[in-house]
Amino acid sequence: MENSKDTGALAVSGAEAGQKLLNFLQRRISAPTGDFHRWIRTGQVRVNGGRARAFDRLNEGDMVRVPPFAERLPAGSAKDVPSPEKGPHLLDIVFENEDVLVIAKPAGLPVQGGTGHSDSIAARLAEARARADFVPAPVHRLDKDTSGLLVAGKTYAAVRLLTDALAGRGGVPPRKEYLAWVEGAWPGHEEQELSDFLVKDEKAKRMRSASREEPEAREARCVVTPLEKRRIHGREHTLLLVRLLTGRTHQIRVQLALRGHPVAGDPWYGEASREGLKLHAFRLELPLPGGRSRSLELAPPWKGEWKAGLLRQHD
Repeated sequence: MENSKDTGALAVSGAEAGQKLLNFLQRRISAPTGDFHRWIRTGQVRVNGGRARAFDRLNEGDMVRVPPFAERLPAGSAKDVPSPEKGPHLLDIVFENEDVLVIAKPAGLPVQGGTGHSDSIAARLAEARARADFVPAPVHRLDKDTSGLLVAGKTYAAVRLLTDALAGRGGVPPRKEYLAWVEGAWPGHEEQELSDFLVKDEKAKRMRSASREEPEAREARCVVTPLEKRRIHGREHTLLLVRLLTGRTHQIRVQLALRGHPVAGDPWYGEASREGLKLHAFRLELPLPGGRSRSLELAPPWKGEWKAGLLRQHD
C-alpha cells in the first residue's frame, strides 16, 4: 500500500493500526530485526516525517518512511498466492467477518510451527491470506492432537481484544466447552467442578499436579458433566462435556488423568491409540468488537463407535 506523494513511505491500514512500529516493519519489510533497530535509531525510518521509537504505536493513515533499498512485503503484491479454496493447504472456515475468522482445526495439525512441524494453522493462514493488510493470527492455542474451534484475529486490534478476552484478562472469560471421551466409567451423573494446582515438569516436558505453595504452580479449574457411558472396543468409556474456567497448558488432559480417567488416546497422560486423542473444542462464545458476542458450535469429527447417538444431534 503506497502513498502517491511519497513512494518511499508505507501507509498504515486500519487492519494494521495499533501495532508497534517494530512489529509493523517486521510484517512489511524483509530484513533482520537488528537492521530495523539501526534504521530507527539513525533516522532512516520516520513516521509522518518525524523520528519515532521502535515501540511507538501506529495509527491508521500514518506514513512510515523506510530506506529505499529495503525489501518490501506489501499487501496486494503480484505474487501468485493460492487461495484457501484452490491451494494445497486447505482451511475449513466455520465463521468469518471483518474482524475474526474461526477455523475447524483438524486433529494432528499444530497451531504454530516448530521443531519437526513445517505445516501449521499459522503457516496456512500466512499462505492463504498473504495479500491481506494484516495476516490473520491465532489468538489462543489448541493442542496438536485436539480438534475443534480455533479463533484468529484479522486485524491487530481484534487480536488484542480476543487474546485478552479469551484469557479472562479484565473480566470473566467467555464460555469455552470441550467434548472428551475418557477411559472408564466416570462416577456419578451430576455436574461437578474440578480444581487442581498444576506446574510444568521441565524434565518430563509435561504438566503435573502440584501443591498450592509450590513455586510456579497455577490453579486449574473446570466444570465436568457426564453425558453418556458406553463400551467402545470392549472397554468402558464416558463422554464428558468440559467447561473451562481457567486456561492452563494441557489442563483438561491432566485434570481428568489425575482422577483416573485420562482422555481416550492420550499418549502423554494415558494410553496412545491409532484412532487419536478424543478431545474436541466443541462450543465457544466468541467476543466481538463493540461488546457483541456470538455462540458457535462444531460437531466432532469422530467416526465409528466413538460417534455415539448423543452426538448425532449436532451433525
